[in-house]
Amino acid sequence: MEIIFYDCLESTQSFLLNVLKNNLCIVALRQTKGIGSRGNQWDTVESGLYFSFCVEKKQLPCDLKIQSASIFFGFIFKEVLCETGFNVWLKWPNDIYLKDAKIGGVLVNVKQDKVVCGIGLNFLSQSFGCLGEELERKEILSLFFEKLKNTQEWKQIFSKYKIEFYKNLNFSFHDQDKVISLKKAFLLDDGSIDLCGKIIYSLR
Repeated sequence: MEIIFYDCLESTQSFLLNVLKNNLCIVALRQTKGIGSRGNQWDTVESGLYFSFCVEKKQLPCDLKIQSASIFFGFIFKEVLCETGFNVWLKWPNDIYLKDAKIGGVLVNVKQDKVVCGIGLNFLSQSFGCLGEELERKEILSLFFEKLKNTQEWKQIFSKYKIEFYKNLNFSFHDQDKVISLKKAFLLDDGSIDLCGKIIYSLR
């Protein structure tokens, strides 16, 4: 994976969706128009890690349903943070949490035969949830892409995510314009949830 750092970009996700170059990662020390899920703007905080990377669909595990790619990428990133010493968890479908506070998120776009994933993580912030410590960006990215390269099957990730899914039950998520509780959600093998008979995918 080629990694290029920029001091400032409007959005790493928008930048890479335009470039659409395989095996390229774009990192910004600061974003002015960062994009979050549901089209929300992800503005930079005091310090954070903001990056997007592009891979071809065929590079992803064949048992991964593309609608659950944010869970796949997000959980691998979450594992890197846990191995670094932070007890974070992944809230369905694409939010990174530390205890009860959202500190980051994952966004996935599919364009042509490419998958572009953007991840934002707050290191330090007085206004939003954050990790509480500034990490070495190059080291975190190196660990993440090494782990991603060595994860060959979705079921490797899902089996571990399923164990932690109970952490979601006191939270909610947005489905279009509705805020829906996860209290009665049942996680299915492809990463979707069964909510009172309605099957919902992350689509993010």
